[in-house]
Amino acid sequence: MSIHPDLSSTDDERDAFHLHNSGLTWAQIASEIGCTEGTAQAFATAYRQRTDAAAAQSQITLF
Repeated sequence: MSIHPDLSSTDDERDAFHLHNSGLTWAQIASEIGCTEGTAQAFATAYRQRTDAAAAQSQITLF
């Protein structure tokens, strides 16, 4: 499930993903972005799903 059904990710989604990967807690990210911890997690998940899907579409089939 994606928060934003269109193909472009939001700044909040990208920020949540990168901040979590840099070591911040969900509470710290929520405070930084101005949302709840659950929303911060959902933003990061939506960003990961969207970028994973885009990467899968651009892969060349080898076999």
